[in-house]
Amino acid sequence: MRDEQDPTPLRYDQTGLRGRLARVLVEEPTDEIDWPADLPAGIETVVILDDGPNPHHTLRVHPPGDPTRVALVVFDQLALCEDLPEA
Repeated sequence: MRDEQDPTPLRYDQTGLRGRLARVLVEEPTDEIDWPADLPAGIETVVILDDGPNPHHTLRVHPPGDPTRVALVVFDQLALCEDLPEA
């Protein structure tokens, strides 16, 4: 059994994120102006579409298996899923 650690949020200058799975760290993810992201309620994992956060500190993401549902989420509401394969 492995030790559970709190996931580390993404950094504002992090790159190499495109196609990676990320864990959602908040109950209701939001965009840069605090509007709710267009994601299913209770979502825990998303696929990142951008290589890194944009100047507004958001990333385009979508639910796994639903690439048509793209949403903007502030970078520090996400952490890389180190224990899951890439999408």
